[in-house]
Amino acid sequence: MRKKNANASSSTRSATRILIAAAPLLVGGLAQAQDAPGEAGPQSIQLDALTVEARSPARSADGALPPAFAGGQIARGGRIGLLGNKDSLQTPFSTASYTAQTIRDQQAVSVAEILTRLDPSVRASIGSGNRYDAVTIRGFRVENREFALNGLYGLVPDYRINPAPIERIELLKGPSAFLFGVPLNGSVGGTVNVVTKRAGDAPLTRATVDYASAAIAGTQFDVARRYGEERQIGIRVNGAMLGGDTPIDGNGQRNGAGSLALDYTGDRFRFTADVIDQNDRYDRPTRGYSPVPGFRIPRAPDPRINLAQRFDFSDAESLTALGRAEYDLTRDITLFAALGSNRFAYDKQESPSPTLLDAAGNASSVSVFQSGQTRTLSGEAGARARFETGSIGHEAVFTATVLDQDLTLGQITYPRYRTNIYAPVLLPFPGLPVATGSFPRGRSATKTLTSLAVADTLSLADGLVELLVGARRQEIESGSFAPVTGFRSGAYDRNAVTPALGLVVRPTAVLSLYANRIEGLTALTAPNTAVNTNQAFPPARARQYEIGAKVDFETFGATLSAFQITQPTGFTDPLTRVFGVIGDQRNRGLEGTVFGALAPGLRLLGGAAFLDARLTRTRGGVYDGNPAAGAPRIQVNAGLEWDVPTASGLTAIAQLVQTGAAYSGTPLANGPSRQSVPDWTTVDLGLRYTTRLQERPVTLRATVTNVADRRYWIVNPYGALILGAPRTAWLSAAVDF
Repeated sequence: MRKKNANASSSTRSATRILIAAAPLLVGGLAQAQDAPGEAGPQSIQLDALTVEARSPARSADGALPPAFAGGQIARGGRIGLLGNKDSLQTPFSTASYTAQTIRDQQAVSVAEILTRLDPSVRASIGSGNRYDAVTIRGFRVENREFALNGLYGLVPDYRINPAPIERIELLKGPSAFLFGVPLNGSVGGTVNVVTKRAGDAPLTRATVDYASAAIAGTQFDVARRYGEERQIGIRVNGAMLGGDTPIDGNGQRNGAGSLALDYTGDRFRFTADVIDQNDRYDRPTRGYSPVPGFRIPRAPDPRINLAQRFDFSDAESLTALGRAEYDLTRDITLFAALGSNRFAYDKQESPSPTLLDAAGNASSVSVFQSGQTRTLSGEAGARARFETGSIGHEAVFTATVLDQDLTLGQITYPRYRTNIYAPVLLPFPGLPVATGSFPRGRSATKTLTSLAVADTLSLADGLVELLVGARRQEIESGSFAPVTGFRSGAYDRNAVTPALGLVVRPTAVLSLYANRIEGLTALTAPNTAVNTNQAFPPARARQYEIGAKVDFETFGATLSAFQITQPTGFTDPLTRVFGVIGDQRNRGLEGTVFGALAPGLRLLGGAAFLDARLTRTRGGVYDGNPAAGAPRIQVNAGLEWDVPTASGLTAIAQLVQTGAAYSGTPLANGPSRQSVPDWTTVDLGLRYTTRLQERPVTLRATVTNVADRRYWIVNPYGALILGAPRTAWLSAAVDF
């Protein structure tokens, strides 16, 4: 077992490696900035966050990123799976793409925090003091390990993504098995795709220092250059280190990330490559609580209280390499391929999801040590073609994908103990082991996802109408292995075809009306707690129907959509302990967002989501109409930025996040057994100041999250209760050299 204080400096390894690799670039870049003022000086004078981050080579293997709206907070489009980068008005789906400027301004340490603050359809499913991320989209849970990296699944860390190497966070709402393939856990609420940074047209050398209460400090660097006679070669290096104690009792974090991004843009051939190394160390990471049915949920305790034991910790390392290439066979035919790998290893000791026993806050918990490793290989290859048949234009694409993953796991379980959410019981040591499986590590599971997909976008009446038709044949193969013998204990090999249909009508240049029907797939297998453990069921097919409208007035935009997602749902019967598909979860909703510049110096980013999530078609109709867990009926986000006219360079920021009441526990509970969780609202306030010191652009940021220090529960779709984060102050200073 790894001791709690072992490798305390491991979080600095990523940035150190990248610093060593980037030393020639850093030295050369600084020399260029200082020794050649006639060439570099004018470019650095015009440098600002918008210009540097938004500009990129005209075309690369990642595709040209759609430009940002006025204010730079949100982009006009993003990657739509196998369709590539598309303008939002040409997309028959609900999407949002948040820019690097927004990511920096949020001063957040995770993708889940950023999306929770910005998008009304998204909420974090895990607390800020935890070791990993998950989000809820349209009432369904999406794990961090199901996020895509530059369009491919399986390449991000299983636990949490450091924002330092990220250029954009792209969100596609609703099932996406046709567009991206099946996610690792088969989530159907939506897809989060993180896009890595590339070197822009202008040189960039940026250094940032960060501080957050109670005592977290860190540094970041970001360097980018282009080389070659036609500036066809780009290099970008990022590094970040952050560590210290959070406001939560005993909760310490030491995180490091380093990345190297290369790109080449030729006349017909384009290539990109990324290497990302990330280390994360957490002392006493927090966990959520699973309430037993039958009592009123107790009030949320002080979020600084930590139930984790002093010996609890998490130590994880992720290494990703990804390459993507495109070749123009003709003007209208492009071949493409991408291949990536990820190695994720971890050691952790924690009390996973303590059981909340009563309204007094008494809980039962167990300490578990785990050591594991995940190895993933992910790739795709295909072709895109443009052609015409009469007056109809076509954009056709064919793609084949593969994702192969192998997991190893070792585990030690210690005795169960009692505690209380208001007065935690702290143990001197975990006790003597009561169970051991495959220690130190043994093969625990394998998964192989392969697919073939074809799509055609038909354009009629000079683009007035666009019709998307396509289908993906997906095969899901998985295996599980006994923890002691290592013998195969379960297997799953099923396939299904997921068709898709999308329609876009553009009656005017600023208005787009759209509709879609698209599906998702989830592999259902009985869990270890069921008597029919590892029994495989046919892929659960989720279906979405959606209609919507989008407007783009150049400086200001808005969206409105109505949707219905129906997904077969599996539960373990509490009496027979038999797992089976007992019915459907039907989520109906209405979403609206607004973004851009309301007036010169005034920007708005926010919206509202209304959701009705219920069980349907349950056996005998016994549970029909029961509300789904972790699906609030209303969620509202409102973010305002105001450039203070009397103070040049000063921007005042206010953000509101409001979440309605939701149900915890199991949706199979009826009447008084249902457990309601109150609504909650948080307000964040901040200032941003941009100026110049010795002709160098400087940006100062200060943010206070949860200003009122509100105590509240977040409930996720598993029915678990998560404590909201306490009031926290964030400070940063960035200088462009």
